[in-house]
Amino acid sequence: MLGDNLVMQVDLRDMKAADEDDAVVAAVIDRLEETLPRPDGETPYLAVFTLTHADKDHCCGFGDLLESSILIGEIWATPRLWRELSEDKPMCEDAQRFQEEVERRVDATLKAVKDGKEPASGDRVRIIGYDEDRELHSYAELPDEYFTFPGDVITKIDGQDVEDRFEAFVHAPFKDHCAGDRNDTSLALQVQLKASDCTVGRLLFLGDLAYPIIKMIFENSEGAGNADRVEWDVLLSPHHCSKKAMYAEGEDGEEELKQDLLDLFQAHVSPDARVIASSRPFRDKDDTGNDPPHLLAREAYESITDYEVLCPWGEDLMASDAMVTSPSGP
Repeated sequence: MLGDNLVMQVDLRDMKAADEDDAVVAAVIDRLEETLPRPDGETPYLAVFTLTHADKDHCCGFGDLLESSILIGEIWATPRLWRELSEDKPMCEDAQRFQEEVERRVDATLKAVKDGKEPASGDRVRIIGYDEDRELHSYAELPDEYFTFPGDVITKIDGQDVEDRFEAFVHAPFKDHCAGDRNDTSLALQVQLKASDCTVGRLLFLGDLAYPIIKMIFENSEGAGNADRVEWDVLLSPHHCSKKAMYAEGEDGEEELKQDLLDLFQAHVSPDARVIASSRPFRDKDDTGNDPPHLLAREAYESITDYEVLCPWGEDLMASDAMVTSPSGP
């Protein structure tokens, strides 16, 4: 909750299994309908929905979200959606529904601009990141104000200026990775929540990025004098607490812990920081082929914080992957 009835949702995984009696997953859309603000007294209002990338476990249930009673004021999307369509790459049904909705919003925004108006809440869209074939797609016709790139800061939510309490700094996807694997094109953000001219919370969202790009984010930020943009109080562990965030192949071909990245995480962590794993509950031991989450990753994160990794799956899960709220919010 960002004040003025503004809530931001990052990714979604609403599963049919949530309807089962012994479910260990949450009915996320039902929870949203129950808890979102209703500025008009009737309609649940989600100010922004952000999709980090189009894997099924990050957009599962999006079609149901569109068909629910919830009004989504604005959507943030990356150009990778159009690249996958042009290259005829398979996307799950919910990813296709997301792309179609973004396309509808692009058309609605272009029509509003042509008429000399601002797009209405429910039609707004923001395109985040680069692509090499931008001119081939309809979103290329959008005015510059509807595009955001790595290094930019977003301080506007569904048409409202919220700079006094919210900033989203865009770290990725990088231009050089726009044609890479889907995980490597994940949207990465640092969200800062502020009150009375001071920062009260910093959240890192890194999608399904792995070691090389995460390291690049930290090093680029430090090199550009933006070290504060990788500081964190809350980290949504990359790739559902996968060890790929800090383990990679070494010179001998064996997988090894990349202490350099763990050191970077630790160098920018606050004293009271928490790591959250948007994943199924941890098992007693890592099971190759049936993970993440990885115990190795959990142990690495716990070595740089004073707290256990939180895995709020099931009854305590508010939304997956995350709902951005203020420290004084619900």
